[in-house]
Amino acid sequence: MQNDRLIQALEPLSLSFNFRTQLVNDTVARAPSNSLRQTTDSVTDQEELIAHKAGTNVLAIDCNDARFLISGGADSTIRLWDLESRPTGATQHVSRPTASLTRSTPASHTHALTSISIYPFDPTPSTLLSTAYDKTLKLTSITPSELVPAHTFSLDHAPFTHALSPIPTSSPLIAVGTALPAIKLVDLRSGLALHSLPGHNGAVYSVAWSPRQEHVLASGATDGRVLFFDIRRSQSAFASLDLDDAIGVLAPDHTPSYSGRQAMDWNVRAHTGPVTGLRWTSTGDKLVTAGHDQRIRIWDAATGRNDLVHFGPRIRNERNGEFAPLISPAGFGKSGKEVLFWANDDSKGEIFTFNMREGNMLGTLRTPGTARGPVQARAGGIGKLNSVGRINAMAWRINATAGGGVEMYSAHGNGAIHCWVGAPPDEEEAEDRVDMDAVEQDRKRKRKRDLIGDIVEGLTKKPLTLI
Repeated sequence: MQNDRLIQALEPLSLSFNFRTQLVNDTVARAPSNSLRQTTDSVTDQEELIAHKAGTNVLAIDCNDARFLISGGADSTIRLWDLESRPTGATQHVSRPTASLTRSTPASHTHALTSISIYPFDPTPSTLLSTAYDKTLKLTSITPSELVPAHTFSLDHAPFTHALSPIPTSSPLIAVGTALPAIKLVDLRSGLALHSLPGHNGAVYSVAWSPRQEHVLASGATDGRVLFFDIRRSQSAFASLDLDDAIGVLAPDHTPSYSGRQAMDWNVRAHTGPVTGLRWTSTGDKLVTAGHDQRIRIWDAATGRNDLVHFGPRIRNERNGEFAPLISPAGFGKSGKEVLFWANDDSKGEIFTFNMREGNMLGTLRTPGTARGPVQARAGGIGKLNSVGRINAMAWRINATAGGGVEMYSAHGNGAIHCWVGAPPDEEEAEDRVDMDAVEQDRKRKRKRDLIGDIVEGLTKKPLTLI
């Protein structure tokens, strides 16, 4: 219950990420003594505290020690941040990168980053995987103070996403979705691109390995399809999702004569527009998809059934690339009560929270410094691509030092990174809540007693009719 409360009580923390490591010292050194305070205040203004010059595109946090945050920007830069550098209990802190990898570094990315992840099976984070519009997938060695390019996989088309199986016993295969209507499989051991998985008719925006079966891969593309692949088979595509199918491919028990649809149907679509994101739940029983038809859909992973969960008319999604919801991590929610976070693609800096399995809205998180109304564009930028309200990615930090052990980080179009933590409960509010719950329970019990009393009284006073 405490973990569930923390997830539903997230609020922004005054933690800023600034890539200008020497800006403060240089500015202070040049400033006269009588203007020191004014200069320092101007440097630490919100507009100056950004992690990347041209927008922060992707985020990754190591899942073991939860110490390092790695960000990738539209400026082709990758930066490493030590989250433990923040003083314990500090409410305000400016974090500086411990290492950066810029386009001037040999063998580094030269275009905007599209996806990033940390190899999850090392005791300490040592390998970084990243893709960019320069048509490459790169491996980078990680140390607490250095990022060193290690290997480059050359791709023929621009990659939008990549995924590595979360199962430790799985083969070290990386699935890469590119502008080519096929998924590329890259082997980390041999350093070669093994083969492709055909099936889509458009660019593949999102891929996700099953958390239960190491050989099953799901993908979504611009053709509106969501396909499932078994990489052990020659004809690897074996199932598809149909937005009109509310029963599934298996025959229900109550209608043994029912003939379900075929698992693989090339004519069906999961969305009426491009599919931008796929996410499995931690248990692997549900698959969440999002698309340009302004819909988020929940699917039963065993049967492919559309659960028909409706998240309301406020969902906005126009992203040409991977753009997926975030699901509450395992252990931080009641059973069957996962919380879904959706960064609405309208540049207002709003993150909607929903009950994932029922679709009811729980609340809205608003980015600090973003006005509710017109798009707030950064100086020198145009449109919503560089706006402070544009949220490009979200990531969880588990075993965090603040926020009761869980923090959420968001990447923004103006180059900023924001941290969200669970608000501590107020003792008076908690006591009032307990009192109100007790009063409500007493009221319900009294209502039931009165209702039963009325029924009994009516029966006893009812005249008998002799036949």
